[in-house]
Amino acid sequence: MSKRPTVILLLLIAAVAQETAKCVTAAQDLPDNFPKCKRDANFDKCLVDAVNQAIQLLKSGNKELGIPPLEPLTVKKLVIDAGNAPINLRQALKNVKVHDMISTSKIQRYRTDLDKHLIICDSKTDRIEMIGDYEMSGRILLLPITGHGKANITLVNTKIEHRLIGEPFEKDGVKYMRLKEYRVAMDPKRVYLHFENLFNDKTLSEGMNRFLNENWETVFNELKVGYSKSFGLVFRELSNKIFEKVPFDNIFLS
Repeated sequence: MSKRPTVILLLLIAAVAQETAKCVTAAQDLPDNFPKCKRDANFDKCLVDAVNQAIQLLKSGNKELGIPPLEPLTVKKLVIDAGNAPINLRQALKNVKVHDMISTSKIQRYRTDLDKHLIICDSKTDRIEMIGDYEMSGRILLLPITGHGKANITLVNTKIEHRLIGEPFEKDGVKYMRLKEYRVAMDPKRVYLHFENLFNDKTLSEGMNRFLNENWETVFNELKVGYSKSFGLVFRELSNKIFEKVPFDNIFLS
């Protein structure tokens, strides 16, 4: 047998091996400046400080993990539906910039059960300002409301419960976790609402905005489930950028 076929065979083997290697995604680790916590008696307390520090480190994003800048947080679309009296309303927000949510948030407590892949935490956020384009139609307290234009929804001193429900999976023989659900419950102390161009009339718009802010608690209580669901989807997507890339034992040290 000549050497030429042997060389060609070796080149083919090398090419196949190279393509196979491309298909295998190497496990990533958390950034070096991220604190980590060991699964011991102090685990939940350790997580509070570790995650508070990590959140601030992620404000400008992280290319390796595929996380975009978080301050402000860009949200393409939020759709809020409230279908029960006294509010029947459909509100769509597009091209939303969420300001101050990251820089003014503090995790206060964790309760974890990693055997069940469950993580619950409480946080407090001083200010969440959402600015974007809105379309809205429906009724509020028997008053018809319709409009489109610029919107500003600002939540002040908001308590948030985060409930992360995960499931394990394996990749190249290594255990990972992905979030099936990210449930959010928001409880603000005050909400300020401003929608430009309601009814396509300046005078009517100013009157309705004044009415919305005078009755903010009733209005937001009917809408907050929708806001919570929308933010839960955003948080799940961002969290899974870490969970699906970094092995379980590299995040939560054994």
